[in-house]
Amino acid sequence: MKGKSNIAVILTLAMTFCFILVLLAQAEEKVKSLKWADHKPNPRFAIYDPGSPTKEVDDLVLDRKTGLIWARNANLAGKQFEWEDATNHCQNLALGDCKGWRLPTKEELSSLIDPTQTAPPLPKGHSFINVGYTYWTSTPHEDLSEDAYFVHFGKGEVVHAVSKMHQFSMWPVLGP
Repeated sequence: MKGKSNIAVILTLAMTFCFILVLLAQAEEKVKSLKWADHKPNPRFAIYDPGSPTKEVDDLVLDRKTGLIWARNANLAGKQFEWEDATNHCQNLALGDCKGWRLPTKEELSSLIDPTQTAPPLPKGHSFINVGYTYWTSTPHEDLSEDAYFVHFGKGEVVHAVSKMHQFSMWPVLGP
């Protein structure tokens, strides 16, 4: 009997994995169909405007260097969250008619940092708005499950992991 229950668990996991792959493929197709406009001040970035040219807060930004898509508004929620709430908020977004948003890893978020720039330390001519100082990443601490990493854009660095109970901003990302 135990062997049959293990097979059932494996089949359930396999079906769940396949379902997730289908959802990711659909999200990727949706993203590919968007009409991106070059951001002339910095060709690394392109902007998608979902139809409200005077309202930048709902725009998306494609980072051609990494292939990641970011919310143009780096303070989309207008408030800070504990880590779990930030994670859930990202997962429930449907920004730019796209689903699948998440917190970035510490590597993804720190890929936006340009050490030659200050206040904020983003690439010159970037297309983001409302950039704050501290942002959660999805990267948990290696040894302490109650801690996670954050990026400090005031200092331009990944800061050590802190308790997930701290409150920081969230900057949603979409992509691989």
